[in-house]
Amino acid sequence: MKGASGHAPGVNRAPRSWPLAFGLALVLVGALVALSATINPLLGRYLHWDRILVGAPVGLVALALALRRRWL
Repeated sequence: MKGASGHAPGVNRAPRSWPLAFGLALVLVGALVALSATINPLLGRYLHWDRILVGAPVGLVALALALRRRWL
């Protein structure tokens, strides 16, 4: 049964710490960049590193915020 907040009673939904959120986000974004850099050339596509230069930091900050707020 869920309480008024939409969560199960007794579940701690406090935000994660910033170092933990950024650490998790860094691992996830790094894995996605590595996976993309490996798979794209196998498919005949090449990464445009200028897009990664902007997209990776933006994704890192957005993912860290989402993990900290427990949206994910």
